[in-house]
Parts: sequence; C-alpha cells; structure tokens
Amino acid sequence: MSHARQVLRGRTLVVARRCSEQRFFLIPRRRINLILAFLLAHYSTKHGIELHGFAFMGNHFHLVLTDTRGRLPLFMGEFDAMVSRVLNHELGRRGSFWEAGSYSALPLKTQEDVLQQLSYLAANPVAARQVKRPERWRGLLSLPADVGTSRLCSPPVRGLFGCGHEGSALPESAPLTLRVPPFFDPERPARFRARFARVLEAVCAEIQREGGSFAGRDAVLRLDPFSAPRSAQSGPAFGLIPALANASAEDRAELKVWRHQVRAAFYDWQDGKDPVFPQGAYLMPTKYKARVAPS
Repeated sequence: MSHARQVLRGRTLVVARRCSEQRFFLIPRRRINLILAFLLAHYSTKHGIELHGFAFMGNHFHLVLTDTRGRLPLFMGEFDAMVSRVLNHELGRRGSFWEAGSYSALPLKTQEDVLQQLSYLAANPVAARQVKRPERWRGLLSLPADVGTSRLCSPPVRGLFGCGHEGSALPESAPLTLRVPPFFDPERPARFRARFARVLEAVCAEIQREGGSFAGRDAVLRLDPFSAPRSAQSGPAFGLIPALANASAEDRAELKVWRHQVRAAFYDWQDGKDPVFPQGAYLMPTKYKARVAPS
C-alpha cells in the first residue's frame, strides 16, 4: 500500500512537481508559457482551486493554492496529464513527462508560512542565478502586483487538442485568477500586495548579498529542453518523501499518525469489515464509498 495523501477541503498548500530526469521540458518559450497559463486557468477553475501564486521554472513548477472543494488530486491529475500530453507533442517526444515520486504537497498554516512560500516562488529565478530581479524572468511567474487580478488565457493556436470544439474537454479560453490567500483580509488586496512585496524584496536582497553572477534572462532560452542540470546526476533530491521534506517535526508526527490510521482502516476494509476512515482520506471514500469520521 502506497502512502496515503491527506485531502482536506479548504486547506492551503504549496505543491510542486519536477520533470522527468530534471530535464528542461518547461523551458520558458512564449508558446509553452501560453499553453501552461491556459491549462492552469482551465483546470483550477474546473476544480475550484483558488490560486495564490505560481512559478514555472525550466524543469519544475510550484503552486500556492487553496483546495476549496477537496479536489486537489483530480486537479493535479488532470493538469499534469494534459501538460504531459500537450508538451510531449510540442517537443516531439514520448514517455514519462514527470519524474516519479517528485510530487510534493505541504500544508500552510499561518500568514508567515504563506508569505514565505509565495516569496520563495517569486524569487526562484533569482535563487537559481538566472536573473537579478524576478520580473525579468521569461517564464510563467506570479509577482505581488498580480495578486487580486484576473486575465483571460487562451492557447497559442485555436483548436489546440480540440479546445473550443463541440464535445471537447477544453474551452476556448479560461480566467487565470490570483486571489488573496486565507489568513489575510480579502477586502484589502493592496495591503497584502505591499506586504508580499516587502518580504520578496528582502528575500532577493539576501540572495544577491551572497554574491556570484547571473546567467541573464535569455540564457535559459538557449538550453536544450532535453538536457538536465549536472546536479540531476547525483541522485534523488529528497531524503524524505516530498510531502514531509520541508515539514516541521510536529507536522511529520501528525501525518505519520494519520497515515497509520488510514492503513489500519484499509486492512480492516480488506478483511470485509466496515471501518471508519479518518478525515482527509480521499481514495477509499471517493472510489469505494467507505465511511469517513465526521469533522
């Protein structure tokens, strides 16, 4: 039995996924940016995912989001599958697009957690020594000024994989909206943007104080999408499973207890009993109508 994922309605998380063998399949070319923005807009709208921030680097992506309807597995499954299908077609390749075991979902519980993760996302191109300022990154990246705004996204070519056609699963366009995260006043987006901008500025200044050169905004476009960083040859990036890699000791302990409860209920179910799964269990209640403890 694989590790169960805890899915709770209304939870705010930072999620991440890495390309197979850390190759640069998400290279920030205009056409790829448009495809990613459109698919992110469509599937987040479809599944009630509130987006607060995103960063698409050459070989991985991060999202800060709130799962308002408890549908994160469906959102990630459909979004990842369509990105894989469309970009494999764009790159003229077949096979696995995402690296097995690289999916991470870490709950965010406080204002500080959210601001830290949003700032980390926006500063990613700076930390990777690609550009000196986040706004110079050519890829899909959310900045403080984007929070509280919405834009209509369309694919780069009409009819991409049937979008907009009768019977297609994809519409002609979809709104990409970034909302003020929970823990902050949604009626005062300007105040949140200002606070986010101050934290991001401090993060970038700290990175720049470390010294070193920056590749420049056009350098990433010269990369071969099928290449990978040298560090990819050194082995797996996670000592712990991704869901626990950045969690506190208390959070790791709570999650392990929860997974033990899920596993015990699953074995009882296999034995023909009628167990009650803990809150946050997803697959068994969804697929097999197993009972879940009341909230």
